[in-house]
Amino acid sequence: MDRRDAHASPRIGAALEVVSRLGDEALVFKPAGLSSERGAGDPGDCLVRRAEQQFGWTKCWLPHRLDRPTRGLLMVAGSKETAARQSEEIRAGAWTKWYVARILDASAAMGIVGEHRAYLKRVGRLATVVRSGGDPSRLTIHCVAPALDAPHQAHALIRLDTGRFHQIRIMLANLGFPLVGDVEYGAWPTRSQSTEYPDLDLEAIALRIVRPGETIVHRLAQHPARRGLAPQIDAALDKVLSEEGC
Repeated sequence: MDRRDAHASPRIGAALEVVSRLGDEALVFKPAGLSSERGAGDPGDCLVRRAEQQFGWTKCWLPHRLDRPTRGLLMVAGSKETAARQSEEIRAGAWTKWYVARILDASAAMGIVGEHRAYLKRVGRLATVVRSGGDPSRLTIHCVAPALDAPHQAHALIRLDTGRFHQIRIMLANLGFPLVGDVEYGAWPTRSQSTEYPDLDLEAIALRIVRPGETIVHRLAQHPARRGLAPQIDAALDKVLSEEGC
């Protein structure tokens, strides 16, 4: 599979891959290129409409979202009550999300491991880092390892501590390591660059939810769109998922 296959626009109306489902709560795989939802009056294809049709729900709610270029784990709810409970869990810090991002300059990127903070502000369809007046944003880079399939590229394992608009993309670009192909944040276009959305390799790979009496860990299994991931990333993810309080 080449990059164009891995990042091609998803087939319209295709069934969602279900990772886990319990009643009106479902964890699904969102493919890159599929919008999480559409605005009022927009009849276009999106994950919410696919979920409603696939699960027989009158309406679908999203407690969190993934940008259109991002693939990976996305939780959906089939009732207002379940969505409200999920949103409250997120506000209480009971959800922890990990991502894998393909970035440029593998050797120099080793120095960005650690916690990073910034103030972010949305300006039109993009985000920017500001000195003040923005939303406090935080993420932690647990590990960086060279991509096995491309020289001068690397994968970063990221814990997203706040969920701001384009947070991973703008914060990594601000550190000097934009996502490969993320022309909107300063990277060079790839040969297979789409004219509709950035050709990114950004995956929501794991989700942990702490609930009274149980801790639920979801980790996305190997997927055709995931390429060149070094064993160090898997090992680092194993470690953080086994640690309490992350």
